[in-house]
Amino acid sequence: MQTIQWKISLLYVEDEKILRSVYERVLFPRVERLIMADHGEDGYQKYVENLPDLVITDIKMPVMNGLDMIRKIRKFNPNARVIIMSAYGESHYFMRAIENGVKSFLLKPVDNDKLLAVISEQAREIQLEQDIILEEQKRRKAENDLRNNEHILQAVSDIAEILLQLPFETETLNMVFAKLGKATGVSRVYYFECFTEDDFMYCRQTIEWAAEGITHQINNEGLLKVPLVNSSFERWAGVLGSRQPIYGLIRDFPADEQEVLTPQDILSVLAVPVFIDDVWEGFIGFDDCVEERIWTQAEINTLQVAANIMGAADKRSRIEKQLMELNADLEERVSHRTLQLQEEINERIQTEELLRDSEEKYRLIFEHANDGIFISGKEYIQFVNPKTCEITGYLPKSLIGKSLSEFIDPEYREMVLDVHYKKLKGEPAPVSYDVQIIDVNKRPKWVELKSNLIRWDDTKVVLTFMTDINTRKMFEEELKVLNQNLEERVRYELEQIQKQQKLLIQKSKLESLGELAAGIAHEINQPLGGLSMSLDNILFEQANKRLNDEYIQAKLKLMFEDIDRIKNIINHIRVFSRDQQESTNEVVSLVHVVNNALSLVNRLYINHRIDLVISLDRLHCQFLGNRIKMEQVILNILSNARFAVEKKALTAGAEFSKQIKIRSWGADGHLKLEIEDNGIGIDKDHLERIFDPFFSTKKDEDGTGLGLSISYGIVKEMAGNIEAQSIKNEYTRLTISLPEYKH
Repeated sequence: MQTIQWKISLLYVEDEKILRSVYERVLFPRVERLIMADHGEDGYQKYVENLPDLVITDIKMPVMNGLDMIRKIRKFNPNARVIIMSAYGESHYFMRAIENGVKSFLLKPVDNDKLLAVISEQAREIQLEQDIILEEQKRRKAENDLRNNEHILQAVSDIAEILLQLPFETETLNMVFAKLGKATGVSRVYYFECFTEDDFMYCRQTIEWAAEGITHQINNEGLLKVPLVNSSFERWAGVLGSRQPIYGLIRDFPADEQEVLTPQDILSVLAVPVFIDDVWEGFIGFDDCVEERIWTQAEINTLQVAANIMGAADKRSRIEKQLMELNADLEERVSHRTLQLQEEINERIQTEELLRDSEEKYRLIFEHANDGIFISGKEYIQFVNPKTCEITGYLPKSLIGKSLSEFIDPEYREMVLDVHYKKLKGEPAPVSYDVQIIDVNKRPKWVELKSNLIRWDDTKVVLTFMTDINTRKMFEEELKVLNQNLEERVRYELEQIQKQQKLLIQKSKLESLGELAAGIAHEINQPLGGLSMSLDNILFEQANKRLNDEYIQAKLKLMFEDIDRIKNIINHIRVFSRDQQESTNEVVSLVHVVNNALSLVNRLYINHRIDLVISLDRLHCQFLGNRIKMEQVILNILSNARFAVEKKALTAGAEFSKQIKIRSWGADGHLKLEIEDNGIGIDKDHLERIFDPFFSTKKDEDGTGLGLSISYGIVKEMAGNIEAQSIKNEYTRLTISLPEYKH
């Protein structure tokens, strides 16, 4: 699993489905949460629903454009962070983006490294803001915890005085619990006492204080007799009985405990045990129904002291009551016993009523459940609910008493029976699994089975829940087909983009050849002139009858040298202009590439009186790449340099000397090639955009803005980098860095 790069949530809004898919793959493994939207209205709704840390959006989209969406988002949250990534680079879009507080404006197509760098910068700022907020929250929490504990300490001191002065009775305890509730700021404070009945241990709620607006639970029938064994309270009994408190957030408690506590609106709880003479007598509980409270150890310790004080007061009260009972006469004790028996009878009657109510509730749940429910023993189905009949189409009489395997598709029978018998034996088996059944029309249908071992009439049986998932399975198959089609579409579009990139590169090369045509013609005319002169000399010598073999051999040698020179120039142009369908890398000499490029432009630069200053490192010069593509990069940069010095010469005056410097060297395992001109330079505002496609400061007839963009892509393809430095009206320096190849 790839490690998340930034712990932020990111909303990406793009109407083009292909780009959404591409950038989803790029961004999904790098952020903690990625939300996708396909137009401005959808993006705004998802922002309001999810409140992401960062938004990346296009500008022109259906329903609502990106700028209108940003304006709505910032109206909803003025601190929202937004990055625009659009193919429209007009200045009015850029200005509107600034007015809306956009953090960055990227032009498509965006290099992934550049996009990730911008996101990384925003992620660092987001994390810094979150860290500052977190530290402030910690400080405030510490101060609040200190104040709360001081209030609780004062309340514990007050209740100690109350319990010493007043009798230990309900009215006194109500006063004590009210003080504890107000001091701790909880929703409810209550006391559960332990008692024994029929040799079984139970506990019940006897005292309760509740804050204003909080529902009382003192009359909750489920809290009048809670078993301490074989119930959801068993863990509590074990922890509290060992003098340890129970505390925490209800959502972190076991599921069976949540089922009891959640209906009481409890979000967090603290329970501290009360002991008398090393005997666990009960516990004081503190419920928070408003927020999820995290109890500090200091608060827990202080409230444990309150529980100890209450235990001591209870012990004193019991001793006083025992003394009073010893002084009572027999008639009073008999009367008291009679009342106790009556109470037990009333409790038994009440328990029987609760049992009847419980049985009725379970029957209603069983009959109206949304899942099929059936009970099966070793061989046969014993009981089914109406939903089972609805899913299978069979009547109850057709299911009860029949073998489970009769209704399972033959392909899945062995697996279902294996799980069934493992459950009966108590062996590990899957909790849930998907199978096909055969319905009443003999058609297969997908269902999900969930089984558990229970006791039914003192016999081990398997209780199974059956959910109809036939529609879901159909949707899953359709979704799988859609995903396959989408992958094919993405693959096709990527191939088209690669073809377009190759055409742009070829167009750039042909533009370079067109620009250099005059210089190339001059290079060819020189050897042609030599050929013509040699032929004239031969004819002249022949006319004067001075022609001999030695003279002819010397002239022919010079003529063949000129012919070879013409052939080399033509071959070089042919190879350079050819469409490079294969981009196989090879070991290339940077010196050789520079010299080849200069052979095409040298005469043109001499004619334009441009001084070329060349210094090449022949010791560090080899790299892995494509020499023709690298030659194109150098020609593109030289073309821009020539344009810059020519334009400056128009206004600089006669003393200005046009100059272009080319030098190379090796450093830290890389080759460096630097091309610097003393031309018009580049504005600081334009410098960061010169490698963007179609960006150009030239007029339309002077260039398309593709040269440096293509050069940037070629250098990146060879695992290199290209950087630009410039000062207006002083110089422009482009530096290419390539990994050096060493044998």
